[in-house]
Amino acid sequence: MVQLAEKMRQKLLLGSSSQASANDDELGSKQEMQDWLLSVGIVSPVTKESAGALYHQQLSRQLADFVKLPLEKAGGMIALIDVYCLFNRARGTELISPEDLLQACALWEKFDVQVMLRKFDSGVMVIQNKAHSDDEVFARITSLAQKPDALQMGISPSDAALTLGIAPALAKEHMLTAESKGLLCRDVSPDGFRFYINLFKEIDPSDIYS
Repeated sequence: MVQLAEKMRQKLLLGSSSQASANDDELGSKQEMQDWLLSVGIVSPVTKESAGALYHQQLSRQLADFVKLPLEKAGGMIALIDVYCLFNRARGTELISPEDLLQACALWEKFDVQVMLRKFDSGVMVIQNKAHSDDEVFARITSLAQKPDALQMGISPSDAALTLGIAPALAKEHMLTAESKGLLCRDVSPDGFRFYINLFKEIDPSDIYS
C-alpha cells in the first residue's frame, strides 16, 4: 500500500508540473484529487523527503498532535492498529509503515507530550493519555460488577465498554488486568467471557471448616 500510494503521489506531482500541456478535464480531475486529499486529513504531512534525518522526530510530534481528538472521542485510549489506520487515512497518499509508527511512538518518551504507548500483558498495544488512571478504571469496573444483576450474571467486556466509553476489546484488556490484581474473577463459556467481583479474597481460610 505504501508503494502504491507513493506512485499515486508522484503521478500527481508530475501532472502538476506539466499543466501547460494538459486539457481542462485533466486539470479538473487532478485538482479534485488534491482537494479530496486535503479534505480527509493532514494538509502537510511530514515526509522523509521534507524532513530528512529529522523525519521520525517530526513524525512523532505530528502523530502526538493528531491523536488528541481520536483519544478524546475514544475515552482516552485507542488501539495502536486503529491509530495506524486513522493516521494513514489522514495523510492521504503519504502513507507510513508500521515500523515508522512504532519509532514515532517510542520517541514520545523524549518529548513533552501528553500521550504514551502502552503494551498490555496480552501483547495488545494501545495509545493512551498520560492522565489515564488504571485505578479509576478499576473502580468503575468493580462498581459495575457489584450491581445486583452483575453479582448473579457477571459482566461482559461489552458491558464494561459501555460504562468506560471505550471499545469492547480494550475493555476486555482492562478486565483481564483487574483480574490479575485480584479484583475480578473470570468465567469462560461458549458464550464468551463473564467477569465477577472477586469475593474469594474476603474469605478467611481458617473459617472454612469451622
